[in-house]
Amino acid sequence: MRATGGFLVAAALLALATTATADERSAYYQRRAETDVAAFKALDVDNKGFVTRDEIRGDNDFGPRFNDMDINRDNVVTQAELDRYIRLTYGIDEPGASKVSAVARHPNDQAMAGPTAAPSGGGAKP
Repeated sequence: MRATGGFLVAAALLALATTATADERSAYYQRRAETDVAAFKALDVDNKGFVTRDEIRGDNDFGPRFNDMDINRDNVVTQAELDRYIRLTYGIDEPGASKVSAVARHPNDQAMAGPTAAPSGGGAKP
């Protein structure tokens, strides 16, 4: 009976730690997305709703990721391209929303976790 109680306490602590890590990660992704949106608005000096490669020249944060955002390689990042980048990179649908909308598992989490166990079902084939 005592071992069961210890197991339950350990399981509860693990659940709390996992939730805290997911919340911290979600908050971080939300901040990064908000930073990207703010940079986009600041770099769009002519207020046309897009950022050109010339407008980002000298920016050490947004600039290096410009090619990742410019999907169609026209040397322009539109709001739609930025939204797609944020959704794919941070797992966030609405940057700046009052509620953090980041998913608990970021798209890159699987790569960081390593390989998963092979699905069972039948064993090896001859």
